[in-house]
Amino acid sequence: MKIFSKCIQIVLLLLSVNSYAQNQNILLKAGKMYDSEKNIFLLNQQILIIGNKVAKVGTNLKVPAATTVIELKNATVTPGLIDAHSHLLLDMDQSKTGMEEASDKPASVRIQEGIQFGAEILKAGFTTVRDLGNSGQYLDLQLKQIFEKEKPGPRMFVSGPIISPKGGQFNKLPEKYTHLINQEYRVIYGAEDATKAVLEHRVKQVDVIKICVNTDSQKLTWEELVAVVKTAHQNGLTVTAHATDPTSVHHAALAGVDGIEHGYAIGDSTLALMAKKRIYLVPTDLSKERALVMVKGVGLSEDYAKEALDGFHKRLSKAYQNGVTIVCGSDFYNKIKEYSRASGTRDVLIGYLEAGLPVNEILKSATWNAALVLKKKENLASLSKMPMRI
Repeated sequence: MKIFSKCIQIVLLLLSVNSYAQNQNILLKAGKMYDSEKNIFLLNQQILIIGNKVAKVGTNLKVPAATTVIELKNATVTPGLIDAHSHLLLDMDQSKTGMEEASDKPASVRIQEGIQFGAEILKAGFTTVRDLGNSGQYLDLQLKQIFEKEKPGPRMFVSGPIISPKGGQFNKLPEKYTHLINQEYRVIYGAEDATKAVLEHRVKQVDVIKICVNTDSQKLTWEELVAVVKTAHQNGLTVTAHATDPTSVHHAALAGVDGIEHGYAIGDSTLALMAKKRIYLVPTDLSKERALVMVKGVGLSEDYAKEALDGFHKRLSKAYQNGVTIVCGSDFYNKIKEYSRASGTRDVLIGYLEAGLPVNEILKSATWNAALVLKKKENLASLSKMPMRI
């Protein structure tokens, strides 16, 4: 598994050890182990799994009789990875109507696709996801319950419909697709409606509020932004903001959101503000290889991809240097023959590496930092404390 190219070989400690009986004791002998709490790599570590729980982590462990030993002396074991920006219920072609056609599928089809995608990324080492909309009217909650009770898949933290300005993220829809706006988004009309939308989400028991600060043609007003953040925080919910341009990111940060999704361009003063207010950044970046595949698929030039990546890399480097918390998020929802759901999800890690982020910081973004955002930092990011994912 070449997650970090030649830099490091990773063998992921999947929190679903499906190859072994759940009542079997397993001892992993790791040449290296990533300690997410300390953000360091430890040598020659042992991980004892008893039943479906990590029982002990350390060296020279005393193990029960009849324990299966797995030698991983040439590999690195990590906690299960977390994708903090997924869309398991969206499978979109690279075409002008791709988003519309993907959203217009029957709910039952989207659920079945979500089950398949969840199983794929679980096997790839992503044992937890934060699913951020583009999932109809609370299909994400249905999928979460399926993974909890019926099917193998990652833990899910969900947002429900994205709270958005008029039109959602669609642009100039044909008449036959206009119904998708209210199907996929919770469009708000003013501050009072923004408050109402958050309370609707709370009743449904979502885990996070996601807002779309800007689209190609619309933006939330300042009053709407403030109303969403205030109401969410009063009700124990965090707010993460789709914001792609410098002005939108700055307004979202001033309004007090907890996180910024994408943030493709961010001014230096905004990065300083984010660091001061402890607003995290989820850079949904991609590798050079995937960027070239994607621009080719829509008829753009390689120079376009290289220019975009250069901008992404600079803002990620500046964010890291400013002390902004970096959280892993793939935002992978494309139907591309070169990339499965699993490889597309992993690709974001390569993008971070190509941007110059140190390997331990990349793993921290997908473990400790992501778990911190989910308010589960110890039992989802620490090998010695986390539950197994069955």
